[in-house]
Amino acid sequence: MAEIPTTPESGEFALIERIIERLGDAAATSIIVPSGDDAAIWETNTGAAVATIDTLTAGTHWRTNTMDYADIGWRTVVANVSDLAAMGAEPKYLLVATCLGPSTTTTDLDLFIDGAAEACRSHNVRIAGGDIVRGETTTFTIAAYGDAQFDGTELLALRRESARVGDLVAVSGHPGASASGLMLIERGQSETTKGQALIAAHRRPRARFELGQRAIRSGIRSAIDISDGLLQDLDHVAKASAVGIEINCESLPIHSEAVALIGKGIALELALGGGEDFELALIGSEPALDSLADEVTVIGHVVKDHPGETVVLDQTGSHYQPPYRGWDQLLQGDNEGKS
Repeated sequence: MAEIPTTPESGEFALIERIIERLGDAAATSIIVPSGDDAAIWETNTGAAVATIDTLTAGTHWRTNTMDYADIGWRTVVANVSDLAAMGAEPKYLLVATCLGPSTTTTDLDLFIDGAAEACRSHNVRIAGGDIVRGETTTFTIAAYGDAQFDGTELLALRRESARVGDLVAVSGHPGASASGLMLIERGQSETTKGQALIAAHRRPRARFELGQRAIRSGIRSAIDISDGLLQDLDHVAKASAVGIEINCESLPIHSEAVALIGKGIALELALGGGEDFELALIGSEPALDSLADEVTVIGHVVKDHPGETVVLDQTGSHYQPPYRGWDQLLQGDNEGKS
């Protein structure tokens, strides 16, 4: 029996493509936005439904020595709402499936519920139902549902395939803040006064659903959330849109606490490939992004060269090769964990 491959050429995203191809006509390819974007979209009588699903597993997506179950509940909700935000959708409802491992207690479950409920209230989304079972490993799976609208015949949604040559690339928040916070936690610095904004970015991130909706109203039509790492996620946009992307190291809004506490070099590496920020990368015209200047920072632009690839330029204009570009669930999803 063949094992699931774990080479860079056969990681998570290659496996997703394999699954879609093997499904054939069993895959819903005739809907407005099929599998392959941050969420699927299909038409309804009143507009469009937007849906996504995500799983978080103990040892792969979190460790209890870096966060408690209330933080896990919060992050499980945010991970899914962030996918809706990346489509410019309005989040509505969640379905939660829970597999409880042998070491998970009712106290742990109560904390998870409290954290999830707090995140729901903060992000204007509600849990409509779910399922619960026992298993060998604790796992939480959420299916998230939201709404999108039409302007005449145009679907008002943010798509990976809608970037165009000449567009600017902008990002919200501080890429790398979450990974920097994790580094501080692993160093035993979670209780110190310095770096608390970074630690909060890791344990209690926010999904930018309001920014996604503002982007739609501003005329932007391309976006992605950068939860798997800025470069890797921008590569998805470049491939889907058949364009190249160039970003400038000096333009990245790296958090000042990250620079001060872990050094500019490491902070830069984490900003480019650390992941788990749940921020949005927006790709659009200069006037459209100017209207969002209070929430985003322009970091680069879209070009016709090197289609399907994101290139990083240093302060001299030379290509910079970071040590890693992002997170792959299959290649890095081992017992060391992501968090």
